[in-house]
Amino acid sequence: MTAQIEHARPEGRTNTRENYNINVETAIHRAFANKEAWDRSDYIGASEIAGCPLKIYYDKTEPTDFKGNGKTERGHAIEVALIQLLKQGGMDIRYHAGHINHQKEFRHPDYPVAVHPDGIVYQRSKPFAVLEVKSVGSDYFRTIKEPLQSWVVQTRFNAYMANLPKALLVAVNASDLEDVKWWEFEAMSEAEAKEYLEKAKRIMAAIELGAEPFAEPSQERCKWCEHKSKCANVWIPDEEQKQKEIETDEARDALEALKEAQELKNKAKDLESFAKAKILSIAKEHEAGKIKSGHLMAILEPRKGRVSIDTKKLFAEHPEIDKSKYEKTGAPSVAIKLKETA
Repeated sequence: MTAQIEHARPEGRTNTRENYNINVETAIHRAFANKEAWDRSDYIGASEIAGCPLKIYYDKTEPTDFKGNGKTERGHAIEVALIQLLKQGGMDIRYHAGHINHQKEFRHPDYPVAVHPDGIVYQRSKPFAVLEVKSVGSDYFRTIKEPLQSWVVQTRFNAYMANLPKALLVAVNASDLEDVKWWEFEAMSEAEAKEYLEKAKRIMAAIELGAEPFAEPSQERCKWCEHKSKCANVWIPDEEQKQKEIETDEARDALEALKEAQELKNKAKDLESFAKAKILSIAKEHEAGKIKSGHLMAILEPRKGRVSIDTKKLFAEHPEIDKSKYEKTGAPSVAIKLKETA
């Protein structure tokens, strides 16, 4: 969805090309002089929250001295410069004035999460949306039709944390700041955000315990991950290795933990089924959509059935369709089955 936020493009500015170059030069100078200084060791940021839990774990437990290279510094400088140009074009953006430490921090009171939106967009002197800027190479920029899912998650989550209704995402061609694409989204709902908040909580707990969380492999992300050489969670055994059996006390705690987890999962499933059936029965009897007892309330929310496409039938009735064009192959993974032995 393209953005509807007022003055989203910088085309309304009247500065000359000479002034434009001076403004960009000034913004880039400030960006290089004021590098990002946020210490993320005790929280998960919005740019991390959509990522692989194991990568986040390694990033925080095995930090490197890498502070960015010419490419990352250039990207950051371009983002700062674009925000300055958007402001000149009439967009009321605050918490970012060419100095990275002017970004406002939003911390969650109950979860180890903090975010720093690139800017806050105001309309009629009131905060309206968060702004997130992504600078990309010109070749990739030309291929972009829809934003990366991780960008969308970051931007919408920022809006949730800032308690604002809208999230504006801008992608800019690193070779031409006048070449931009933008999208507007709704902020994450409480239910959507809870999933990521709990994820952050689990990751920070894993760091405290020194127990690696399970990876979330991705074909695109994994091949570029700097930790892939030591990522055992996405190891795929070959045919010979699949037949090899070992016995070691190293696995005792993990095997017992997996058994306990499966038993708790089954118990929780049975308990949930019983509770839902009882609540629905009471709701039907009293013809009420809200059931309250003590400090708890159950709210019944009717939902339409999920619509899906019977692809097997579709391709059978239309053999002229090349289904390979519509197939998606997920990243390889390993399923672990547990069984009792003598």
